[in-house]
Amino acid sequence: MDFIVTLNQILVIFILLLVGFLVRKLNIVDISFTKNLSSFLFNVVLPAMIINAFNYPFSMQVIRDAGWLIVICIGIILLSAGVSIIAVKLLNVDQASRNVFEFSIMFSNFAFMGYPVIEALFGKEGILYASLFSLPLYILFNSLGVIMFMRKDAKGMGNIHLRDIVNPPMVALIIGLCIFLFSIQLPKPIAQTVSMVGNTITPLAMVLSGLILANAAFSKMFSNYKVYIVSFIRLILLPVAVLLVLKLFNLELLMIGIPVIVTAMPIPANSAILAEKFDGNAYLGAQSVFISTLLSVLTIPIIALFL
Repeated sequence: MDFIVTLNQILVIFILLLVGFLVRKLNIVDISFTKNLSSFLFNVVLPAMIINAFNYPFSMQVIRDAGWLIVICIGIILLSAGVSIIAVKLLNVDQASRNVFEFSIMFSNFAFMGYPVIEALFGKEGILYASLFSLPLYILFNSLGVIMFMRKDAKGMGNIHLRDIVNPPMVALIIGLCIFLFSIQLPKPIAQTVSMVGNTITPLAMVLSGLILANAAFSKMFSNYKVYIVSFIRLILLPVAVLLVLKLFNLELLMIGIPVIVTAMPIPANSAILAEKFDGNAYLGAQSVFISTLLSVLTIPIIALFL
C-alpha cells in the first residue's frame, strides 16, 4: 500500500477535527450547535450514507465474497468484544467511562473515516466490499452501540424503548439491503440527493468531534493515560491480530485489506455523538476520538504497508 496516499487521507480527516475545535474556541458557534449537529448527523446524514453505500448492482460473485467477509467481520466483532470486556475491567472505570471505552474498543470509525481511506486505497470496488463487510457492524453499531450508551449502571440499561433501537440508521440499513438485493433503481434526483447528503458525513462528524473537544481545557486532552491504552488496543493490537490471522489463509488483497483497514481505524466519532445524545461522558468520547485519530496518522499507513 502507498504510505503517502494513506497518510494524506488521514491528515485531511484530522484537520477537519481541528476546524471544529477552532470554530468553537473562536465562538463562531455556541454550545447548542453541538447538540443540534449531533442530532442531524444521527437522524439524517448517517442514514443517507448507509443507503448510498448499498446502492450497487447485484451479482453472485459479490454475494459469495460478501459471505466470507461477513464471517470474518463476525469473528473480529467477537474478538473485539472479548478484549473490550477484559480491558475495561482492568482499567477500573465508572459506568459512563465504561460505556465509552467498551464502545471504542468494539467499534472502529469504519463509516466516518474508514470509507474515505478505503476508497483512496482500493477505489470504488473497495467501497462496495467494505459496505458488505461492515453489514454486521452496521447492525450492532446502530443497535447494541446505542444501548451501550444508555446504560446508567452495571446492572441496568435505564429506560430502553424499541424506538431507541429501531432508529433511523437501522431503518436505513434495511432499506439499503433491499435496494442491493433486489437491484432497485432509485430515481436519479433521489439517488443524487441521498449521495450528496451521505457524503457530508466525514467532514461533519469530524467537525462535531472538534466542537465537543473545544468545550474543555486543551491541556486536559492529553492527560488521561487510559485513553492511550484504549487507543493502543484499537489502533495496533486488534488490526495486527486480524492481519496475522488472515495472512495464514490464501486470500486476495481485498479480502485481507478491507478487514484489516476497517479494524485499524481510530475510535469512531459516534463515541462522542452518542455520549452527547444520551447525556454520557461526551468529553471522554471526544478526547478518545482526538487522541486515537492523532495517533492513527502514523499507525494506519504503517499497517497498510504490511498488506
